[in-house]
Amino acid sequence: MKATCAAMVGKTYASATVTAANRIEADSTLGTSGMCQVLATRAPYLDIEVVVPDNWSGRYWQQGGGGFDGRIPSAITKNSSGAVTAVTSAVTAQAAVYAASNGGNRSNVAGQAAPAVFFDGTDAGKQSMTDYAYASLGTTLYFAKGVIQEFFKQDSKYRYFVGCSNGGRNAAIAVQRWPEEFDGAVSGCYGFSMPGQTVAWTSMAGLAGTPAMPSSAQWSAVYKAAVASCDAADNVTDGVIANYSKCTFDPATQVCGQPLASTDPALCLTTAQLPTVQKLFGGTWTDALGNTIYSGYGWASTNPASFGGLGGGYVAMATGDASWLTAAKQATFDVNVDYGPVAAGLQAVGADVDKIAIAKYIASGKKFLTYHDGADGLLSINEHTRNLNTVYSIAKGMGLADPSTSSRYFIVPGTGHGGSQALTQVRWDDAIVKWVEAGTAPTQLTFNGKMSTGAAKSIPVCQYPQYPRYVSGGDVNSAASYSCTAP
Repeated sequence: MKATCAAMVGKTYASATVTAANRIEADSTLGTSGMCQVLATRAPYLDIEVVVPDNWSGRYWQQGGGGFDGRIPSAITKNSSGAVTAVTSAVTAQAAVYAASNGGNRSNVAGQAAPAVFFDGTDAGKQSMTDYAYASLGTTLYFAKGVIQEFFKQDSKYRYFVGCSNGGRNAAIAVQRWPEEFDGAVSGCYGFSMPGQTVAWTSMAGLAGTPAMPSSAQWSAVYKAAVASCDAADNVTDGVIANYSKCTFDPATQVCGQPLASTDPALCLTTAQLPTVQKLFGGTWTDALGNTIYSGYGWASTNPASFGGLGGGYVAMATGDASWLTAAKQATFDVNVDYGPVAAGLQAVGADVDKIAIAKYIASGKKFLTYHDGADGLLSINEHTRNLNTVYSIAKGMGLADPSTSSRYFIVPGTGHGGSQALTQVRWDDAIVKWVEAGTAPTQLTFNGKMSTGAAKSIPVCQYPQYPRYVSGGDVNSAASYSCTAP
């Protein structure tokens, strides 16, 4: 293993060339065997990491990114002195070969960061967008397969793809485009509709700076009022809305002058702001014919005035018009005019997800685990649920009588966007590995970490539509004090 690691520099697989290979010796305090960290680059801006453990189990683990990517989500955490302080459990517990990339752009390099680089007028910029949309996933996969062959002279026995947010999109794209390569996938905090998500982001961002857009303090105050109204529906008041379906909070109660509204004019809502809040939380975006484009969000702490970076970036990707990166252009967004070009454009560049392909993957018997953070203020939990139900209906039409035999959906209560993706918080790795390799389908997981409020908590992660109901008398911060219950 040491000799192979040392000889890796300069080797090329899938057009990516190894630039460094770092040998890291075993560390009992971290629970690691010896390993080789292989770093590679493929023009124009794609950077890849593959970590190969000495005690390889035959598993392959590919990790998705986030946002517009721009950096590698490394398996290895180091301190300021360069010492290894943590290694993902995908390597330590699953003994998998780990692979990830920067998505084809470099956020810390001027002129190479997304989304601006996509529109610099060069072939490199166009390739960077294609890499971000989908191509980096395939290059990373086949580069890693080459590395595995170099070290072990065989292919992986089991392959997994896991990610949250853009990584959730990555997971869906991976099983859509390379279904034969992945035995199981975990797609988190994503809604399976980039056009709809883009409409929600951009239309909300377009209200920034107008009388219709609440301030950050007002959004926070509305969320706190919703929690106060719905918190106890899970049999305990702990700052978490866990029984989502029973939350019928009306934001109209927060309009200035209403009995339940704040008396502070900086916190209560104006009549001009109320429709914006109603649209985001519980409303819908529709086309000219009344068809649903995107479902409103669940209650969360958020500020949609900041959505323009993502929304404008995706509209620009769809249309090729870089002016959508500006707030002035985003303010002109019209759902009835712009939705069609966005939907067609994102499909054309390969950035959208094909629900039929996901259904086919599930219907084939391969395992697809998906989840959403319960207090996600960036992507809609309701849209995730709606589109997943569509996927399941399609899978049934393909002959899969019970979609839960191949796909399961979980909601993590009280966590903000991406707040439950770390394997130290929820053991998504154990769940998907045991399902694929032992046939043990996950029914209930556990979150250990911090809520969106910052409070530390352990709580069950229940299979949808169940929620964790508090059992009176127990520690409110212990998962043992809750029972997954039908709403």
